[in-house]
Amino acid sequence: MNFYFFPRNKTFWMCHGSILLIMTLAQTVIILLWREEVLFNFVGGLLWLPLFTLTVLCYRHLYKNYQWHELNTAKNILVVTGYSLMSSLIVTLIMLGSIIPFFWEDMAKAAAEHKTTASTIITQMLIGNWLQTQLFIGGWIFVYISITTKQRIKEADVANLRLQNSLKEAQITNLTNQLNPHFLFNTLNNIKFTVRKDPLKSEKMITDLSDILRYSLESSKSEKVQVFEELEIVNRYIDIIKVHMENRLHFEITIPENLYSNLIPPMILQMLIENSIKHGIENLRHGGKVQLVAEATSKFIAFKITNDVPHTEIPTTQSTGIGLRNIEQRLKLLYSNNATISTHEQDQQFIVTLTLPREIR
Repeated sequence: MNFYFFPRNKTFWMCHGSILLIMTLAQTVIILLWREEVLFNFVGGLLWLPLFTLTVLCYRHLYKNYQWHELNTAKNILVVTGYSLMSSLIVTLIMLGSIIPFFWEDMAKAAAEHKTTASTIITQMLIGNWLQTQLFIGGWIFVYISITTKQRIKEADVANLRLQNSLKEAQITNLTNQLNPHFLFNTLNNIKFTVRKDPLKSEKMITDLSDILRYSLESSKSEKVQVFEELEIVNRYIDIIKVHMENRLHFEITIPENLYSNLIPPMILQMLIENSIKHGIENLRHGGKVQLVAEATSKFIAFKITNDVPHTEIPTTQSTGIGLRNIEQRLKLLYSNNATISTHEQDQQFIVTLTLPREIR
């Protein structure tokens, strides 16, 4: 980012101008009330304003270019104190040195009236203006450091949030795109064997597979999709699997149409169905049934996937491959603790229940 000695930020000049206006009004009131050296103080005040502005801009330049914001508190106090002392003295000397020659006779008369010398009056002016200028410069710097520190903290928080969101999106995309390679391999093999025997069937399989792959890629750009979109891909997936398993797979969907517009993570139902077939139906000699049922309350929507399992083996969450683990990670990233997935066995059936907060597009 380019740095300019004279800031191009309108907000900076509005704030700085407001401070100068308040200081000018206060000084004008004081001059009018005291009615001493009115012209001298008025001219001195007009000259002081640009000198003060240049001084604080010099500090801003040094603060930015020498990374003074990285100093610890003790060193920062020393730097601010030292800069305020030196710069305020320089400003005071320039201001008084510029206007005193034009008011020398008036100062000599004032010295005679007060029975003192002109040098004494000049010394008093020097010390008074020096302390006053030091106070104003130090106060301006304190406000500037406070504002810029808050801005850096805010920018760091925003950058950190963007980084976390990017990481979250990358994790979700990675988990969403993990199509089972065995499914792809088997599908391509089935297409190879059916392309000559049944060209129409192989053509449909190619179309279904391309739809699934396209959906997998396109949906990875979105955190949520509508239920009906997911069901279309589930049906295409089932059509492909049935070519491989023939009559060994019986699949049923029971989802009310009023739930079709609800939002869910993409590929999540497909992965659950795939998991139930791979770890359940494929292990049954005569095949079995997979059921997908959905119910909803005002706040949640629950999907229940049920599949038959062998009499000798009941799978658990730990034995069902990466599918359920991926889903658990995605739910954590998307919903924190507001979504759950659970598994249990009942009457030689393995049941997965997915509960999500209800969202409607």
